[in-house]
Amino acid sequence: MLKKFLKSSLIVSMLLMSVISVPFTAGAASSVTINWNDVKQDIDGFGVSQAGWSDAVYDLQEPVRSHIMDLLFNQEDGIGASIFRGAIFPDFNPSPGVYDFNARPDQVWVMQQAQARGVDKIVASAWSPPAWMKTNNQTTHGGYLKQENYGDFAALMSKFAKEYKDQFGIDMYAMSIANEPNSMTFLTWDSSEWNSTNFQVFIRDHLKQAMLAEGVQNTKVIAGESSWWSEDLIKDSLNDPAAAERLDIVAGHNYPIPIINTEMPTTPFSTAVSKGKKVWMTEVSSVDTYDPGINSGLKFAKQMHNFMTKANVNAWLYWTGAIPGNNDEGLINVYKDTNTYQVTKRYYTFGNYSKFIRPGYVRIGATESPKSGVYTSAYKDPVTGKFTIVAINDTDSTAELNLAPSGFTAGYITPYTTNSSLSLTQGANIPLVNGSYYTAVPPKSVVTYVGQNGSQPAETLTLTDNLNDWSLTHAHTSGLAMDSSNTGYFDGDSSRVKRTEGTTQSFVYQLPNISNFTATLYQFSVWDGVAFYASPDNQNWTQIAHVSTPGVYTGSKWYRKQYTPQAAFPAGTQFLKVELSGSDSWEKQVSKMVIEYTP
Repeated sequence: MLKKFLKSSLIVSMLLMSVISVPFTAGAASSVTINWNDVKQDIDGFGVSQAGWSDAVYDLQEPVRSHIMDLLFNQEDGIGASIFRGAIFPDFNPSPGVYDFNARPDQVWVMQQAQARGVDKIVASAWSPPAWMKTNNQTTHGGYLKQENYGDFAALMSKFAKEYKDQFGIDMYAMSIANEPNSMTFLTWDSSEWNSTNFQVFIRDHLKQAMLAEGVQNTKVIAGESSWWSEDLIKDSLNDPAAAERLDIVAGHNYPIPIINTEMPTTPFSTAVSKGKKVWMTEVSSVDTYDPGINSGLKFAKQMHNFMTKANVNAWLYWTGAIPGNNDEGLINVYKDTNTYQVTKRYYTFGNYSKFIRPGYVRIGATESPKSGVYTSAYKDPVTGKFTIVAINDTDSTAELNLAPSGFTAGYITPYTTNSSLSLTQGANIPLVNGSYYTAVPPKSVVTYVGQNGSQPAETLTLTDNLNDWSLTHAHTSGLAMDSSNTGYFDGDSSRVKRTEGTTQSFVYQLPNISNFTATLYQFSVWDGVAFYASPDNQNWTQIAHVSTPGVYTGSKWYRKQYTPQAAFPAGTQFLKVELSGSDSWEKQVSKMVIEYTP
């Protein structure tokens, strides 16, 4: 029994000398180089909007509404969205000289709650000036801001920033002049139309003077926010030094161009960047489907990857954090009648970025697509040395990657996985071995890896069992045996565990604080019937979700596969059970177990 063996000082000495490693087939893994010194853009954050939908959260009963705020903005208990986008409502200025900034108490509450959870970038966009300022005398169906009311609208924006600070303690980080100013006039929600000259004149001749007069000149100005990804409406302002000095962030959305239903390429805003302006993607969602599952999660994770690596944006925002009903416009769907909510996989894949890539990070160089359907990007905190790597696998097969650090080192990285069955689930630490971190990214998943530059390897020991006998196991059921036949199909492996009958059988290891394993199996065209369980006491068992590498053909219909856990083991795990099931007793055989633990 292993328990007796561990009492031997000789065995303990041998284990202390063992190399901390997880075996893998190097040739099967694609290389991803992470270049610490190849610094790209600054990261301002990842955010969500409740513009026009703050009541979706505010109207819920406690404790649900506060719990939703935690889910969205708390970094520990939620996904830590770091930007909140609200609205500058026409109701705030219903008639000339009349202001009512208490008109939307729901927005005030949500902004205050976001700010209390650490959000330091509260922004607001204007969908439309008040009707009395517009050419069509209404807030909907487009229409332009009348030239004689440019000063009135500039005053409204400036007073909004001042009064939200004075009355409600809300620091307005930035204000956007117009949401989707290229929208069609048939829109039934608040909207207004702006052309390039309108923006230039408004910013240069009215807005900057009004903000100075109200003492809110430190609030940043956002302009653009076209419904599709384009900076064309802002180029005149950028090329006019007098206008450009009051313009801080150029933004765009990522919806298809109406009628032709075509998305603009995800390209940098070259004019904005050349003028030293930040670039934000401030809105996107899916408005015509309902998919709370991983397919939608992957869709938007890939969009985030593209905007980070191709458009080089400084911030990326989803349309809403929480929205009523069954639709894809929110990360969370809320139901006021029942005071309930549903968290989508889209929420978790967004969190694969927002929870771990914080304001002040910078993007660094990384192999962007190491293989077809797989995408990677990397980020670091220049101050603390923390780093984050995000890998997206949009294929139906496991993607084996060697993440190779260049210009930095860390003893290990920690994965967090989102797929159809896991939601930002922490996995076992991955050690640095031979200059890289080997990882198997599950099919249809997003995995975030976090680490600390300069960290030392985790104090972990490794037990390797080649399964030539039962000496290193704690126990096994009676329907198992060592198979030493047909070694030619098993790469010369002299012994493997197989079942002697078509019933569920298992074998168990006992080690202190088990944290990881790699199981090598040979399987005869049958990929199910393999399970792993953890227990603190050999009585209460928790199944451990796992992922396997693609099968390597070894002869006849035999394939070699390696299984590793996707989720971290429960604290205090002392027992690991390997379970085999299925009607055929011989079609799966365990060749090797490598188990990591901490004495």
